[in-house]
Amino acid sequence: MSRAQFSRGWVWSGVALVVLALLGLFFFTPGDLLRKADYIGAAVCHRRAVHSFFIAGHQLPLCERCTGTFSGALTGLLVQWGLWQRRRSFRFPRTAHLIVVGLLAAPWVLDGVNSASVEFLGTATGVLGYVSQPWGRFLSGILMGMAMSVALVPSFNQVLWRDVEDAPTLRSWRELLTLLVIEGGVAAAILSLKPVLLYPVAFYSVSGVVAMFVCLGAMVFVMALERENAFGGWREAWVPLVWGGVFAILVIGGMDALRLHLTGTLDGLPGLR
Repeated sequence: MSRAQFSRGWVWSGVALVVLALLGLFFFTPGDLLRKADYIGAAVCHRRAVHSFFIAGHQLPLCERCTGTFSGALTGLLVQWGLWQRRRSFRFPRTAHLIVVGLLAAPWVLDGVNSASVEFLGTATGVLGYVSQPWGRFLSGILMGMAMSVALVPSFNQVLWRDVEDAPTLRSWRELLTLLVIEGGVAAAILSLKPVLLYPVAFYSVSGVVAMFVCLGAMVFVMALERENAFGGWREAWVPLVWGGVFAILVIGGMDALRLHLTGTLDGLPGLR
């Protein structure tokens, strides 16, 4: 048996757990599809209405900042693995590119601190002297999500693939600008808040949550079984990805259960607007 192959026990137990979890989500959680998406969002987001977008009268599963973060992360993954076909590239971007990406992600931290200080310190504007705006929270999230994808793609490639190429995933200033333009296009579409985009935006953003956990879980699974650099493509890596799905289920389900135990709700946080 090659290192890319797994016993039937690993295969069928992983598949069974994912199928059971999906059936549980669809049949044993209340509400329609949008409400079920809230269960995914609630695992990583406070879901406070005052800091959330509404489309056609429906609150999105993630707050403004998290909608940006996980939409930006998913867009970055799709561009690097899909549009640019960088599955085999295992190098991180050049230092200069990483510095710029880090600077673009910094507003996520700064605006988050400023926004949180209004609630927790009772100040009028925030410690940085301004009132955080919905568009600022969202755009800082988009940029952080893009930065997360720039870090995750080469890390994932280094762990899983055996046929790697000695090249960075992000190779030029032109590519960085292209990625920013694409992220900006996604941001503009979401910020339009058009009623027709309710379901696409809701499911795109929570798909970003799931995708990030699946990728991290697949990496953990491969490293735990000492199968690094054993896979020649996505088809060979389907079992680690299934177990990445199990990891995502455990994290999301566990966080939801803890939240419900502590707060009794998936909507907002008691004591805060």
